[in-house]
Amino acid sequence: MRIQTWLYSAAQALSLTSAVITVSISPIVGKSLAPIPSLSTLSYGVQFAAVIVCSYLLSMSMKRFGRRPVFFLGAFALALGGLLGAWSIVQHSFYINLAAHASFGVTLSAFAFFRFAATDGLQDKEKAKVLSLVTLGGLVAAFIGPVIAQHSRLLIEQYAFSGSYLVFTVIAGLVLLLLLALPADKPEAASQAQAKPASAMAAGKVLSLPLFVAIYSSGFGYMLMALLMMQSSLKMSAMGIAFADIMFVIQCHVIAMFLPSLFMGRIISAIGAQAVISIGYLVMFSSMLIAIYSSGYQGILIALIGIGVGWNMLYVGGSAMVATLPGDAHKLQGINESAVAFLNTIGALSAGFLFHAIGWENSNWLAMSLLTPGLLLLGFNILNRVKNQSVVAQAS
Repeated sequence: MRIQTWLYSAAQALSLTSAVITVSISPIVGKSLAPIPSLSTLSYGVQFAAVIVCSYLLSMSMKRFGRRPVFFLGAFALALGGLLGAWSIVQHSFYINLAAHASFGVTLSAFAFFRFAATDGLQDKEKAKVLSLVTLGGLVAAFIGPVIAQHSRLLIEQYAFSGSYLVFTVIAGLVLLLLLALPADKPEAASQAQAKPASAMAAGKVLSLPLFVAIYSSGFGYMLMALLMMQSSLKMSAMGIAFADIMFVIQCHVIAMFLPSLFMGRIISAIGAQAVISIGYLVMFSSMLIAIYSSGYQGILIALIGIGVGWNMLYVGGSAMVATLPGDAHKLQGINESAVAFLNTIGALSAGFLFHAIGWENSNWLAMSLLTPGLLLLGFNILNRVKNQSVVAQAS
């Protein structure tokens, strides 16, 4: 395995540690700063709105300037967001807090390409394993993210959670050191290395459906995972559950999100990305039913673990499909990341509103209804692929 893979995995671990901390603290900080309760998750939504705006632009910037300069920008934005977040607590300013999370959005949009950067220059058969290994960096985040969030929130006692934001500046410095250890890449080298010959028919007609399947699974999987994860914090808080116990659920959920990456690459290589995505949908459905019919603390814990496992299958499976599509890699990756960010933003923005409007159980029913078209679309794509293979076999 190339040294770049492990460096990107370490950088991904730090990146996702930041993401876990924002997930852990943003609803609580938002609740204390927001003018009305329904805006308690707005900061997290603004964070992903920034990802929507930046993802495609940063992907095209990577094509022009190389990946590393854009990753440097992401590290700078992380440090800036940390400083702004701490200042928002001191000033008790909801709007400064929104600016901090917008800066985090720039970071996440840049760092989201770590997994694709690790596959530059590799053969298709190697990409699923590398994607899975880089995603595995999130397992580290699952263990240390909630711990850092809990122990740093009173680092400055008179300004609760300001210390949690200052931690981001330290993480940014560590990411920068890892980036400096990576070999410099040349502009457009990644896309040229990944470009594959494809007929106009293959690129424009057949592959449009697999791309949509990949985006739907990754995007809606991410959106609904984020929505239910954030709602779970609000639900448990409303139940009077202690912050430490809420953090334990979030930690177990994040572990479930990334632990399957230990073997997901091999599973994809063995049975294919679409089979893994199919199983992921079924796991998500089952977990949401548990959340509906067992909404106590233990039920939420089990449901969040299942949703984490299902998310991994949908996300890694969808990413593997995108990474092996022919065409301009930067454009395909930019479109995918923008779509995923857009859907994730909807989930984050609607989490607080839906929780207060329809409740935890009905939000899970809604999530199941939104996953159903994806499963049907995947089935249609599999049948279409079998049909095309049959036509090719008959022609030969």
